[in-house]
Amino acid sequence: MSPPDVIFLNGSTSAGKSTLAKALQARLPDGYVLFGVDDPIQRAPLRWHDNPEGFQFVTRADGAVVLLIGSEGRRLLAAWRRMMRAAVDAGLRIILDEVVLEPAMLTDWTDVLVGVDVAFVGVSCDLAELERRERARGDRAPGQARSMHELVHAHGLYDLEVDSTATSAEALADEIAVWLPTRGGVSAFERLRGA
Repeated sequence: MSPPDVIFLNGSTSAGKSTLAKALQARLPDGYVLFGVDDPIQRAPLRWHDNPEGFQFVTRADGAVVLLIGSEGRRLLAAWRRMMRAAVDAGLRIILDEVVLEPAMLTDWTDVLVGVDVAFVGVSCDLAELERRERARGDRAPGQARSMHELVHAHGLYDLEVDSTATSAEALADEIAVWLPTRGGVSAFERLRGA
């Protein structure tokens, strides 16, 4: 099977998606460009950060930190998804590092990428390890991983699932690279779309 247009990595913050994406980019013979959900958020106006119209983190009673996305944040992320489609339409192959926080986001992705060959890969990690990584990173509010741990995989459907708890990014990249040519049948995105 030919290489997919998009390798879509979905998982919680601190699951190792960005490191895996870089390892996968280095491992694959075809040129893939990396894009991540942090890209549009980091480029948003500062006034959209910690703002209910943009992106705001709220701590729940259980200590989990939930990202609330307001109207401006939603508009930005919807535009970013369409930019990813434009990149594919321009002939680029891309690796997406994404955190699917709600069904509407996944529905929009499947709509935007209709007709595109997408390999949908779930990247999971044990909660204790996620929280250890989150603390070690220092660039995430403690509690984000806890709030996202199960939420990002709630749709329950992938083409491939990998676990980064005790496996290196390089080993996971090898696993994905070996799996990619064996893909076949109806993809997870097609099934999610109801095609």
